[in-house]
Amino acid sequence: MDKTITTDRLLLRTFTLEDAVQVQTLAGEEQVARLTENIPHPYPDGLAEEWISSHESLREKDSAFVYAITLKSSGELLGAIGLNNASHTDADLGYWLGLPYWGQGYCSEAGHSLIQHTFEQLPFKQIRARALTKNTKSEQVLLRLGFRSTSEILEKVKDELDTVKYYVLDRTPS
Repeated sequence: MDKTITTDRLLLRTFTLEDAVQVQTLAGEEQVARLTENIPHPYPDGLAEEWISSHESLREKDSAFVYAITLKSSGELLGAIGLNNASHTDADLGYWLGLPYWGQGYCSEAGHSLIQHTFEQLPFKQIRARALTKNTKSEQVLLRLGFRSTSEILEKVKDELDTVKYYVLDRTPS
């Protein structure tokens, strides 16, 4: 999978350790963490460096492809998007954006491009996603990207029960 992907406004690229401070700042926002399953709040020192340091090994094993979402014009870091290789036929999509960048179409733009590249370069038959039902903006992004909802399940998320909605996007026959 390519290490960089370009869209009209964005450059999706691999993270570097220089991004760690901005990752901690953006992901550390309470509202960002509250609407995700895996981002803790408060965001502990050292976690961003640990997370970024894991990416290359995962990429080499074809286990995950994680990208920094940056503005093409300035290089400013907005958030992250990536795919986990769930099996040899399916991948799981995940993403987050810093609060100042919500509502500007960045996730949809990054997601569309990543999905297109994924289906062009990798043999996945489908991409799955999940979102907390209280994260209506994420649901809107997934629906814009062509995902369809498959189920809702009450699960334990960050030591609390929360409803998680599952989505799937099938590769279209060529």
